[in-house]
Amino acid sequence: MGARVKIDLHQCDAPFCGAGGREPGRLGYDAKLPGHRPAIPAGPGPTHTPNRMPPRSSTSPAQPQALIAAALLYMVVAGAATSPVHVQGLNLLLCPASGLALALLLLGGPRMAASVLAGSLLTLAAHGTPPDLAIIEALAATASASLGAWLLRRQPAFQTQCATFTGCRMLFVSGCCVGAGTGALVGSAGWLLSGQIGIAEWAPRALRWWMGDALGILLVTPLVLSWRDRLQRRSTRHRIPEGALAYVLTFVACLAIFSDWHSDLLNPVANAYWTFLFITWVGVRLGMFGTVGLLCMIALQALWGTTQRTGFFARDLDGSQGFGYWSYMVILSLVGMSLSAYMAERRRQRAALRVAAIAFECQEGLLITDARSVILQANQSFLHASGYTQAEVLGRTPHFLLAPPEATPDKPPADGEATDFAPAQNLQRREWHRRKSGETYPVWTTLSPVRDDRARITHYVLTLTDITDLRQQEEQRRAMEQAHRETLVQEVHHRIKNNLQGVMGMLRALDHKHPRLHGPINQVIGQVHSIAVIHGLQGSTTADRVRLSDLVCAVAGGIESLWDTPIHVDTPHWWKACHITPAEAVPVALVLNELILNAVKHGGKSQQDVRIRLHDGSQAGAVQITIANPGRWPASAAESHGGLGLVAALMPRQGTQMTRVQKGEWAVLHLELAPPVIHIDSSDTPHHA
Repeated sequence: MGARVKIDLHQCDAPFCGAGGREPGRLGYDAKLPGHRPAIPAGPGPTHTPNRMPPRSSTSPAQPQALIAAALLYMVVAGAATSPVHVQGLNLLLCPASGLALALLLLGGPRMAASVLAGSLLTLAAHGTPPDLAIIEALAATASASLGAWLLRRQPAFQTQCATFTGCRMLFVSGCCVGAGTGALVGSAGWLLSGQIGIAEWAPRALRWWMGDALGILLVTPLVLSWRDRLQRRSTRHRIPEGALAYVLTFVACLAIFSDWHSDLLNPVANAYWTFLFITWVGVRLGMFGTVGLLCMIALQALWGTTQRTGFFARDLDGSQGFGYWSYMVILSLVGMSLSAYMAERRRQRAALRVAAIAFECQEGLLITDARSVILQANQSFLHASGYTQAEVLGRTPHFLLAPPEATPDKPPADGEATDFAPAQNLQRREWHRRKSGETYPVWTTLSPVRDDRARITHYVLTLTDITDLRQQEEQRRAMEQAHRETLVQEVHHRIKNNLQGVMGMLRALDHKHPRLHGPINQVIGQVHSIAVIHGLQGSTTADRVRLSDLVCAVAGGIESLWDTPIHVDTPHWWKACHITPAEAVPVALVLNELILNAVKHGGKSQQDVRIRLHDGSQAGAVQITIANPGRWPASAAESHGGLGLVAALMPRQGTQMTRVQKGEWAVLHLELAPPVIHIDSSDTPHHA
């Protein structure tokens, strides 16, 4: 029974002949099969994991051995299907060779069309079909398979295993409807043009041809493709007993429904729609391969009963010429394959959800929000980091996590930057969040919008990474870099000071050789010493911070030693530390050197008394340096200008003020320094400057 699966007519007065032998006395078979390459559905949802479709150029050309083997296989299937079964006015209702042809082109590529053409010609010739009709039917079979394969190959979402709704739909539309329909039109039109049928017979014959090929494609193509995929997997042995039981029970039920095997007692309940129960069972439990295999078994048993006029479809040939059987099998196949595809996608979704659940509970905090930024889900890492519970987070927007601007150590972000939790594109930024305990901590936030098939944003995924440790490491790195920089700067200042001291030694040696130049050389030595003092102080402190009191004492000490004149520096014990701006350190040192040296020259050396005092200035944040020596200020402005010309040239343009007064026998000069030349330490603790 299994080999004689197609009905062919010997004396055909009916207006149609199917896809096999098409005419009285001529046994022929036609296989129409749309060829296609394996393409994988790119599921839009996050729970669908599409396989990667290989590029069309990656299909290796079929070898000659493969082409010959495919042609022989096609001949075996087509020959078994076209074994004559004498039925009044009808031919093939099920053409498995058309489904095999489509599978061959899907698996082997366009070159398999040659195997289909050769196999069809040889099969028809073996059954005595005239050459002209054999060529027409073979070309129709090849055209059907090639067109269907081309259409399916153009669909990037098609899956060769037909294990998804998309794959089943594309197979039905492109293979069964377009491909098989084209083959039927080509074949029936060829018969019409060759004069084998009349114009009145053309439409019924084309319809019958299409019905047989479409049902063959719907059943055999997914069977071959899913069987090939099954061979590449590990067999599910735990399903074998259940599958065997389902097949045996279905076989027994089909015997009772579609043959005269049952007794009169079962006749009232032997209804073909009981098979939907078995198809549902297998579709849910056994997948696409098991479902299509069971459909093929039911189709063969129902076809046998139809041709023998027994069972449920006993009157179908006489009443509707087989349309009842065909429509029943198409509906049963679509239901079973759709249910199997649905369950397969459900299993993939469950697997993807398990993976997503594991990935969701990662070490980084994750929030899922809707399109309005309302939190729908939060993982344990976020709850642990923030201190909130699930109930305290759900239903709120992420804005409540932000720390207030006054509680953040960094500069507050621009308006709207830290409050936009619904961006149109991916967004990354650093924010300050506040834990439930009130503690603020830095967070690196990544916002990723999730879009649907129409590119509309439906959800947002927020990744919140606590970067406290990273911030501390960055601060430590910067501190180390600053320490290294300060060390290098100090070393540079120290070397400059040593070089300047070498210059002063050379000047002193020059002074010994030329006593007449003692005064000018000493003055130059004093200026170089003042500069060396600056670099010496900068080489012994950090961040170029030169304290004003240290500079005054160092310059005064150098002049005291050089000119052999006592200089008394008075710094109050309550003095606040103030520092000289690094850019003004050298000019201030030279100014102090000139002023103190001027005091020594004009009365200080002769009287052996020069007094310097540091005290508060006339305005807040200012410091006044008072230099006094016995003597009088010059009466004429020209003399005064000549003595203090260098001072006027070196004096900073802002933050300095110099006044001269005569107090009895003492010439007093007040030098007031204020920001930006100096700045007072932020600490208010009085200490020696």
